[in-house]
Amino acid sequence: MLDPQEFYVEVGRLVRKAREQLRLNQEDLASRVHLARTSITNIEKGRQRLLLHTLVELAAALRVSPADLLPENAAAPETGLDDVLKNLANEEKAWIKATVQAKRRRRRL
Repeated sequence: MLDPQEFYVEVGRLVRKAREQLRLNQEDLASRVHLARTSITNIEKGRQRLLLHTLVELAAALRVSPADLLPENAAAPETGLDDVLKNLANEEKAWIKATVQAKRRRRRL
């Protein structure tokens, strides 16, 4: 499993890749998700951590699934994932686990 800094750098890389595929600049994406352009820059560089609702809003604006913005190697064994999620609310844990499972299923197809 990636350490937290590597995780956010990889999420940022995936956000930038999806943004560039849509031929959006950072300002366009920022306005779609009601963030400052500098926040998009910081997210793409892995310097800014995301709240879950921000990840979902970014995914919607980029026309991808939230799972598409998660690193491939973030899908750790369930026990490792449970350790990472231990301080989150049950609803957040369930959403993250469902997203990771969807990503795993998509990779198998």
